[in-house]
Amino acid sequence: MPRALIILCNRYAFDARSQRHAEALAERGYDTDVICLASPAVAKKHERVNLIELNWRRYQGSRRFNYLRTYSRFFSAAALIALRRSAGKPYDVILASTMPDPIVFCALPARLFGGRIVLDMRDTMPELYQEKFGKGPTDPGTRMVFAQERFCARLADRVIAVHEPHRRRLEQAGIPKEKLDVVMNTPDPRIFRACSRRATASRRSEPFTLIYHGTVTHRLGLDVAIRAVSLLRDRIPCLRMMALGTGDELPLVKRLAASLNLGDRITFPDPAPVEKLPEIFAQADLGIVPNRATVATQLMLPVKLLEYAMSEIPVVAPRLNTIRYYFDDDAVRYFTPGDPVDLSNAIEELYRDPARRADQARRAAEVAARLSWTSEKEQFNRIIDSVTGLRFAESSPLAQ
Repeated sequence: MPRALIILCNRYAFDARSQRHAEALAERGYDTDVICLASPAVAKKHERVNLIELNWRRYQGSRRFNYLRTYSRFFSAAALIALRRSAGKPYDVILASTMPDPIVFCALPARLFGGRIVLDMRDTMPELYQEKFGKGPTDPGTRMVFAQERFCARLADRVIAVHEPHRRRLEQAGIPKEKLDVVMNTPDPRIFRACSRRATASRRSEPFTLIYHGTVTHRLGLDVAIRAVSLLRDRIPCLRMMALGTGDELPLVKRLAASLNLGDRITFPDPAPVEKLPEIFAQADLGIVPNRATVATQLMLPVKLLEYAMSEIPVVAPRLNTIRYYFDDDAVRYFTPGDPVDLSNAIEELYRDPARRADQARRAAEVAARLSWTSEKEQFNRIIDSVTGLRFAESSPLAQ
């Protein structure tokens, strides 16, 4: 029986991409181990997926030393586990999932026993470094992170980018074209499908509900959405917002909502495992993607946008390069990034035009369908097959 290892410095229950990768490997016939952070939520998983959870928190903050200390601790434990579990029966493939890029080092002990390494680069660390620590492209630290990115890619047998603009950016940074592939971070259609909601209803006596879910950081702009809700207090009396997430700025945005007297308008439910999100989406009329314009967000295709689109929830999104690469103006309602006034106008416009909401949701769903995990899984399987040299017929017992 072939074996696979996924190394992830995150909680598996809340990481949809790793879940899809693990299940694809398991369905392909691999006994799959996942080294990850422990989660209070119980993750649904394939019977061939074994979670090895490390019981400590991932650091979130602005101190570089604390990041280094947390990652070093995780790397040491993960590398030791990989070494021990490879000694009995080697892994055929190790999928190292960023961030950070040096997580590839955790896979090196397993390579000693013949395992092949795939580096799943989900974010561009140099851009995130610049944004988080206020540095420019010529800063020595930025240059060091670029060099680190290239070195980590060199250690891997294959590197996966999350979309085409991301792949181009990695190639421009010096990663060989022949080593790069794209597997998009798209939702699983088995989980996300059209919801039964009030999104196209003409009645306005019921709550008109916005939804935001995901990480809460400055670049992702939840505070911009909160200020937009405040501006709409009198213009849309029935407006409500659900904001699910964790992150550096969650306490700040909660205080902002309280200072604007929005306690009756905005709720902050606990984050939910991926498979529970459709139940929450069924309450939503409009999805909000309030990202600011930064060097990092220009390269992001937000997963929340794709999840809303696949669920046929109309979306308001910032006018950013990668989003516009995939979604035309008739598929989402764009607004000026970082501008709560323009965001409030976009929300009100869609609120007052149910027909446009329905048409926009349909067009966005068509885009999401073209980018669905069904096709991306085939690409993922091709990459794994090419790296390991193993081949499985789709009708074989191992592929079932």
